[in-house]
Parts: sequence; structure tokens; C-alpha cells
Amino acid sequence: MSALSTVYDLTRPISSGMPVYPGDPPVKITPMLSPPWQVSSLALGSHSGTHLDAPRHRFAHGPGIDDFPPERFIGQGEVIDVRGYPANTPIEPTVLDGYQIWPGMMVFFRTGWDDFWGSDHYFRHPYLSAALANTLVQQQVGLVGIDALSVDSTVDGSDAAHVRLLGAECLIVENLCNLAVLTCGARYTFACLPLKLAGADGAPARVLAWADV
Repeated sequence: MSALSTVYDLTRPISSGMPVYPGDPPVKITPMLSPPWQVSSLALGSHSGTHLDAPRHRFAHGPGIDDFPPERFIGQGEVIDVRGYPANTPIEPTVLDGYQIWPGMMVFFRTGWDDFWGSDHYFRHPYLSAALANTLVQQQVGLVGIDALSVDSTVDGSDAAHVRLLGAECLIVENLCNLAVLTCGARYTFACLPLKLAGADGAPARVLAWADV
């Protein structure tokens, strides 16, 4: 990465009381008084905020987040514009028309739903259809990201996209933000760096992007 590159932060800050998937542990950050030092106690789920899903999230004996080498979290990819899909509707494979998809790439879907962060409408996001997840696996995509709460429907509690992607060891990044700063269809390098939690099904992550110059 050139020293002149602009690095874009696509990460949702973690804060007490932030939205979480229904049934997930709430987030609570508590300052602990230990003068002169400042230390905080953290209580949160492994899928709080912007986070990565490992196969173990859906498959009990699948690889955990710490089983993947660092290079799986850094790579080139593109943002695909899927704005305009109504609430709680599946995104179909036709959205890939006109985009170049190659093995190992990272694909990020911009639904625009991050604009509803903090409202009840955020839970009614569009989601990946089973057919779209299957197409991404067939094209050997290495990581799929979305600026919504889940790649599956939160309203219906479905899991078809998780099952297909994670079953093929295609990693998932959810709760992204700021995809609007990136040009859809342009190639960027992405770093999706999860906390290295031993044996974990997923972990909060710092997600960054930059254009190679």
C-alpha cells in the first residue's frame, strides 16, 4: 500500500446498547476506576458490530475464526450496488451481471441499509437469496460482506445463505458501514481483521479498504 493511499474505515464502532441480532448478548462497556490507569470491562457477543462469521458459527465442528491464516482476511475485491431492494426481500444472482467475479475475491454488497442503523427498520434489511449464495460459492468467492445485520433474513430467521457460504468456507462479514465512500465496480484491497479468539465461531473485526496506486 502506497503511503499516499486513502484508507477507508468500513467498521461500525462498538458501543454500549448498540443493535445486535435478536437473541444475541447485549453490548456493555463499563469504565473501571483504577487510577491513574483507565481500563474498561467489555461484555459483548462474538458477532457484535462489524464482525466476521467463521464456519463454526453454523457448523459445530467447522473451522473457528483462529483456524484461518491472516492472508484469508486480506485481499482484493469490489463493492456491488444492490440499493433499491425493498425491505426483507432476497437479492438475486442477476445483481452480479456486469461485474467481474474471480476465484478468491471479496464481494461486498451495498444495500444502503446502514442508513437505518439504530432504528427498527434496520432489522428488515434485504438479504442474499439461496441462489445468489450458491452462485458466489460456484464462482469461488473467498469472502462476502454486507452493510446489513445479516446475509440472511433477520425477520424470517432464515439461514440458507449462511449454510451455503460457510459450508464452503467462504467467510462472511456483516454490519459494515460507509460503503458509500467506495466506487461500486472499482477494485480495492480490503483488510477484514477479526480478533483472534481461540476456537471462536466469529469475532468483531476492523474492516479497511484502499485503492492501490
